[in-house]
Amino acid sequence: MDELEPLIADRFEILRRLGDGAFAVVYEAIDRDLERRVALKLFTSFAPNELDAALREARAMARLNHPNVLRVHDVGRHLGTPFLAIEYAHTDLQRWLAAAPRDADEILRLFCEAGTGLAAAHAAGLVHHDFKPANVMLRADGSVAVGDFGLARHLDTLDCGDQVDLADDPLGPELGPGPGKFAVGTLRYIAPERLLGQPGDDRSDQFSFCVSLWEALADQAPFHGADAQLRYDSIALGPAGTPRGSAHVTRALRRGLSEDPADRFETMDALLWALARPNVGRLDRLGSRAPVGAWLRRSARPSITAAMLGAVFVLSVGLSREAPALDVAITPTQVLTANAAMDHLGQLIEAGAYAQTVPALMTAMPVVRETDTKAQQEYLAQIEVLGDRLANANAPTQASLFYAAGLNLAKDLGSDPTSLTHKRATAMAKYRQRQRAGL
Repeated sequence: MDELEPLIADRFEILRRLGDGAFAVVYEAIDRDLERRVALKLFTSFAPNELDAALREARAMARLNHPNVLRVHDVGRHLGTPFLAIEYAHTDLQRWLAAAPRDADEILRLFCEAGTGLAAAHAAGLVHHDFKPANVMLRADGSVAVGDFGLARHLDTLDCGDQVDLADDPLGPELGPGPGKFAVGTLRYIAPERLLGQPGDDRSDQFSFCVSLWEALADQAPFHGADAQLRYDSIALGPAGTPRGSAHVTRALRRGLSEDPADRFETMDALLWALARPNVGRLDRLGSRAPVGAWLRRSARPSITAAMLGAVFVLSVGLSREAPALDVAITPTQVLTANAAMDHLGQLIEAGAYAQTVPALMTAMPVVRETDTKAQQEYLAQIEVLGDRLANANAPTQASLFYAAGLNLAKDLGSDPTSLTHKRATAMAKYRQRQRAGL
């Protein structure tokens, strides 16, 4: 398509060019049928496998109903050229980071929001394969969403021969599994196992996420190398630079940047909890005017924060009916805050705000882990019940993430994981069944 038509598919009016890639151009456009602004992705040069990638992107994004994943509005063809109409976002994290010096806490908040979208993709059985700041869109309201799932694959269909996208650099025979193997993704952020021609999994996305966040906090890339061989050698030496912020954040990122996927966090959720733990606010003392810390106030939406503060007030005067039966004088700060968070999760489910439950859970879990063992056992039971409520409400994606959180906590406590394991598998099966049915 050398010249754009006045209207694409008799519907989309092109406003301006936003960017381009190997085989697609993205425009800002107006959907004249629905009178809304969209990002229109036109696949102007494609082979059959690239067209498959376009359709795969549409299906992957359309099935992920999550506030931190870009929404797909439509997919179709114009004069034989496939297109995607995607939710329009204000800018992306790459441009936002480059525009001005940014506060470390604000960087961490936005990346953790994006991480919840990535975790939702993993729960749906998808690997992104090209996570980077340019693929995280920043909306006008300040929220973020992961986009550009053009390289995404279903985890259960991956194999070493399933590599059809353009490569940055092929590895030589001394490192690659064989001639002609290519790394999928962007060399600057790609995981080392991908450089070796291996299929990768959600831990590969975790590595790319950690490269992106390290780069944003340290103001320099952790690894260097203009080709795949040099990049692999740099990864083996460990990350360069020192990220701003908590030492706990740096330790979590170092683990996520491990050369061996087995040395990284088991899940994206576990990484996010490790990143959040030192930053989650807590009561300085009973009666404090600032009962939750600054990071929590910035990371939670106003409605969530207000609900949690209200719950803390109710608990402080002894009106909570769901608080664990323990001596709050031992750890009043952690218990009150954790109780408030658990109450708020129940309120979200009661209100049908299922999409908000996972970010709220991410906020709650680090505080839960600050309580004593007896309290954690009771919170574990509550998390399982909340997962059951989500499953019964036909929200299997969120339910599976609650069960996953429970499994991680049960593992740390040495509790029997059988029930949670079975329930998580059932929730995942239900989600995939809905995917196949196109629901």
